[in-house]
Amino acid sequence: MYSKRRAGVLALLFVFGFSKLGAVSYEEAYELEKEAPIFAIPLYEEVVKTAPVADVRKTASSRLYFLYEKFNKYVPALQYQIRAGTLKNKKGEWSPLVKNLADGLGVSAFSLLGILNACSKETSAWIPPEPTINPDTGELVQPVPPEPYRILSKKENFPLIRFCYSLKMKNRDYEGWDHIFFYLFEKELLAKDGALPLWVGSSIQSGKGTPYRRIFLSGRFKDLSNDSKSDILFLYAKFLRHKGKFESSTRYFLMSGNYSSAKRAKWETAKNLLLMDRKKEACTYIGDSFYSGDESEILMKKICQSGSGDWLSDYLPSIKILMRENPDPVFAYALEGGGRDAQEFFTKQVGLKSSDKDDDAEEDSESAEILAKLVPTESRLKFPFWDARDKEADLIVPDRAKYLCKVIRRPFFGTPSIQPQFCKEVSPGSLETLLSIVGEEEEETSFAFADPAYLPLSVKWQWKDISNLETNSDGTPSKPSKGPYSEAGPWSLEYIVYRKVLNRAYAEIRLGKDQYYVVSVKPSYVIWNKN
Repeated sequence: MYSKRRAGVLALLFVFGFSKLGAVSYEEAYELEKEAPIFAIPLYEEVVKTAPVADVRKTASSRLYFLYEKFNKYVPALQYQIRAGTLKNKKGEWSPLVKNLADGLGVSAFSLLGILNACSKETSAWIPPEPTINPDTGELVQPVPPEPYRILSKKENFPLIRFCYSLKMKNRDYEGWDHIFFYLFEKELLAKDGALPLWVGSSIQSGKGTPYRRIFLSGRFKDLSNDSKSDILFLYAKFLRHKGKFESSTRYFLMSGNYSSAKRAKWETAKNLLLMDRKKEACTYIGDSFYSGDESEILMKKICQSGSGDWLSDYLPSIKILMRENPDPVFAYALEGGGRDAQEFFTKQVGLKSSDKDDDAEEDSESAEILAKLVPTESRLKFPFWDARDKEADLIVPDRAKYLCKVIRRPFFGTPSIQPQFCKEVSPGSLETLLSIVGEEEEETSFAFADPAYLPLSVKWQWKDISNLETNSDGTPSKPSKGPYSEAGPWSLEYIVYRKVLNRAYAEIRLGKDQYYVVSVKPSYVIWNKN
């Protein structure tokens, strides 16, 4: 698809290199701003850092501030106003930028700027000293925490916790974030439902702890809100993508959108599909929507709307900087095209920091004390909310079914193409028996049922009993409003996925257009009975 363009891109990469960007001129940034303003930002930032002439740096800074405001890049825009002394006008009124952002978060401007300042620096652990006695009054004086602990300890400033988290992750002050997180949690200022996604996310970013164990344990918390379920599945999908497991990652991105943030899920799904060299499928899926409107989304829109990639050469210096600072599948695709080479390039740029495996063995390096506080034993489900290994189900398979077939290049939205050489004849029985017949040796494989003519069949999935999956506070049975058990069925079975490394089977099921779930199942509990 991109062979000619890719040859040109690789030639340019030889000039620019991947380890170090050549000097960027103000003129280059200005020319790119005319064509694609948001992509001029990284170039102007380089000019501000490297230009030897002060006037050039000053002019680039003014262009940067204009672009920061235009594209809602609040943090660098605020930092610019702080340096320029323009946070307030001559009347002492906050700038529109400060006021709008503070009002949007529901916090005071002083608190917003205090957290921006404190969380942009390294944060040391703070252990409260013993209270002192005022010698004049004899009153007990409690110690006052330093920033950012003081501001974040106030309930009215809770919206700033995620703001601080994003600053810490961007600045890679993972240890500082841990200090803040555990301080707030120990003081019971951070609810478990909101704490768990932050706990998982910081581990994936930093490589500290055991990311998958955090994901698995968080998914077992009984009282997760739909927003937190979406966040945890989204983070699981990112974890899998960083490990190069793009198909698995895509499934969990899709599922995260069922609980909340549907647009976010669609965009990350489409990014995976693009990197897997499924451009048409990716572009069809996002349509005309936007989620955040950042560089990766704008670039993907242009890729989808363009027949060739000749225009990319002008964007290359900017994309390279963006890829270095915040690796994204769309940037990798723009630089390398789709397919295996691009996927390897992306995972290399991400640089997975942890060797953590995505299995659910009980061993982990987390503190038992911390685990007990975050997810108390009495608040744990047997399995995560996406895991159905303790549930029984029936496969409703048409009588003409004859084969179970490995699907090589499986679509996520459409009918699979069946190749006879990858099919094995099967008959009714348990899923465990069916999988033993196909005897797949690959690490991960998708399977679909086919008729004697090797045409894919519509197979249904029916849960045997969902009445005891959840209970109300009074102990009466309750059915979840969202999730794979929201209906007994019949659900449409998309694929059976088998992961040899875990000896684990998964069912991909759909209900209508919007409900998609992938659930881990115990093969001996899933039965195909002859009608």
